[in-house]
Amino acid sequence: MKWEENKKEIKEMGKKSKHSYRYDLVKRGGKSAVMDAKKTIAARFYQLKSGHALIAKYLLRIGKSSDMKCWWCGHEYQTRDHLFKWCKRWKREQKRLWVDVQEGEDGYEGVEKVLKKPKISLPMSLVFAEEKCSQALMDFLSCTDVGRISGVVEEVENSDHEESSDGGV
Repeated sequence: MKWEENKKEIKEMGKKSKHSYRYDLVKRGGKSAVMDAKKTIAARFYQLKSGHALIAKYLLRIGKSSDMKCWWCGHEYQTRDHLFKWCKRWKREQKRLWVDVQEGEDGYEGVEKVLKKPKISLPMSLVFAEEKCSQALMDFLSCTDVGRISGVVEEVENSDHEESSDGGV
């Protein structure tokens, strides 16, 4: 009996907690694009949103990297802003993202109208915080490897393999 009471109490606490993603999504009606996405994409979304994604800036901060160089394009700094706005590796995907974010997609008003800032001066923290940008961000993450290291490892392994096969001929 005591276990059942505790279960009910924990369940109620979860509904009231401001620190729970579940509470936040339930409060918004559960229609978030993040809720409907694959778990791996949603995880990258929340990691990027919180600043704990597998990008050079975070890896340097936790001591897993020696520099902040972008492994996608070689730029001096790999930050969230760089990856979503300036990285040469993801230019086509960025263009689509910012068209969706600034002009609006699927009947919602563009974030430029909501936040009244163009891409260049719009902090990514605001973009991640704006519910209307979630679908555009999820689309971007689903067609890129931003926030992942596995794509980098595969590219490095492929380039090493090509170099070794060229050198042996």
